[in-house]
Amino acid sequence: GSYEPLDAQPTISNAMDVGSPSNFVRIMELFVQDTTQLKNMLSGYTVSDETTKATIERVYKETGYILDPHGAVGYIALEDFLQSHHGKKGIFLETAHPVKFPDVVVDAIGQKLPIPESVAPLFEKEKKSVLLEADYEVFKDWMIRRANS
Repeated sequence: GSYEPLDAQPTISNAMDVGSPSNFVRIMELFVQDTTQLKNMLSGYTVSDETTKATIERVYKETGYILDPHGAVGYIALEDFLQSHHGKKGIFLETAHPVKFPDVVVDAIGQKLPIPESVAPLFEKEKKSVLLEADYEVFKDWMIRRANS
């Protein structure tokens, strides 16, 4: 019944590295602050990097499908859920293409990743980044300057 945000822990599924999810407040609003109802409707799973890699490898060997790390977490969590909820069905959704995580996926499946034609030109582009202060006004000013240039 208590919510205590934690520091984010880096993983190979980096979109899930959130210690204090901003959408939790919205979830509590949907459940009208009723933690009992929330516990009855939602469940969560923790998946290690090793299990994530093993899942990518297993699914590829069994089906030929190449999971990205986020999809692998969803896949194994769904498998775990279904093992303890007999008669239920479920789906998992991918959130990224495996080519976004070449080191992890290539290591797991043991071969080079096929690169979709639509993505190939992106690998020829120079990666650019801009270091900004963690301040909304600084970010806002930078965005306005970019939009006006």
